[in-house]
Amino acid sequence: MARGAVRLGAWQRRTWSVFAAVLLAGFLGLPAQEPAVAVSAAVGAAAEAEAGEECSVGVAHGVATADGRPLLWKNRDAQKRDNVVTAFDDGRFPYVGVCDAGSKTAVWGGANAAGFCIMNSVSRDLPQGSKKGPGNGGFMKLALMRCSTVDEFEALLRETNETGRTTRANFGVIDAHGGAAFFEVSHRDYHRFDAKAAESGILVRTNFATTADGKGGRERFARATQLCRELPRGKLDHALLLQQFCRDLHPPRSAADGGPGRQDVRETLHRQTTVAAMVFHGCKPGDDPGSTTMWAVVGQPLFAPAVPCFPVVGKVSPLLAGGPKSRLCDLALELQGAFYEAPPAATPDPVDANPQEAEVAGAIRWLRQDGLDEVLRAVVAAEQVQCAAVAAELERWRTRGAASDAGKAALFALHRRAASAAESLLQQLVEKATAAAR
Repeated sequence: MARGAVRLGAWQRRTWSVFAAVLLAGFLGLPAQEPAVAVSAAVGAAAEAEAGEECSVGVAHGVATADGRPLLWKNRDAQKRDNVVTAFDDGRFPYVGVCDAGSKTAVWGGANAAGFCIMNSVSRDLPQGSKKGPGNGGFMKLALMRCSTVDEFEALLRETNETGRTTRANFGVIDAHGGAAFFEVSHRDYHRFDAKAAESGILVRTNFATTADGKGGRERFARATQLCRELPRGKLDHALLLQQFCRDLHPPRSAADGGPGRQDVRETLHRQTTVAAMVFHGCKPGDDPGSTTMWAVVGQPLFAPAVPCFPVVGKVSPLLAGGPKSRLCDLALELQGAFYEAPPAATPDPVDANPQEAEVAGAIRWLRQDGLDEVLRAVVAAEQVQCAAVAAELERWRTRGAASDAGKAALFALHRRAASAAESLLQQLVEKATAAAR
């Protein structure tokens, strides 16, 4: 065994066998490239809270995907565990986004009916200096309201360089015209990285900027990069991202040893602080942008299937949208609670074995592995059913040419069925976990 390698537990070995087809999934990252564009100008700012907002994200150009359509993805790691999916009609286009329950002023990843999609990861190593303008979540909401292309997003960045912005983040964006890029965005400037220029057509980020010198998320970035290097070009798809990236538990070098049946998941790609996940399946040139799909998980993806959401429809099931909380998120939180174990209060946090990993996610909440493989199989099986249903409906949509009321109704009906199926599954899994705990 190579130095630094970590032996997988029995549950992990079984989980990897469930995803045998996914073992080729090295889809997630690339070493940093030279920025294609760099712009700087003076701006003002007023800061939006960033505490605890640490994520693992990626973007893929159509050259890297199985169907030639771009992909965008994010595991949201944050302090606020109550997440919802909200439909908005306050901009140039209808759009949907993942938000904190009870808040509509910030979006943490979303897509609009023009086919423009955006998400982010915080990068605190980027320069500050401004005291006015939107923060990371507010800026993504603004982009969804106004932008239809990656280039329009860049124009918004140039504009807000002058008027004020309080962003420190890696923003990933795709559009319906072949655009796919990351922007490392500080208060006063930005750098653009186009995924098409990458060797594999894929870029990833965690919580540092390649144009700065931060160390947040280095182990997660290394894991993503390793996976990417193993992927045959043109094999990535949204189902693979959901099943592998969003649920990856490969332990980093810094992981503490919890003994049999317990895992430290502070710095795995799927973390103890993961509160939601999203995968955006975009369009290729010539597609109707209405086929843009956001696959949303509210709660930890180990414990909840993704539900397809369609911004062109302009509405979301109450099971996801909440009032203010989401029923699906409540069930996922209840289920995941049965599998996490906090250390006794008097037990000190284990010493971080990797001094470069400065942003480890607090005290360990051990992930118990007993019974987890059964839950994961059920979640993935339910998700695969929805992936097949969406693929069939989108094929019908694309052959119709333009959006129609009947087509939108069919997409919304599919969305509602998927949300209801997710609720039914989670209710069953919660009941079983509750019975097992008695």
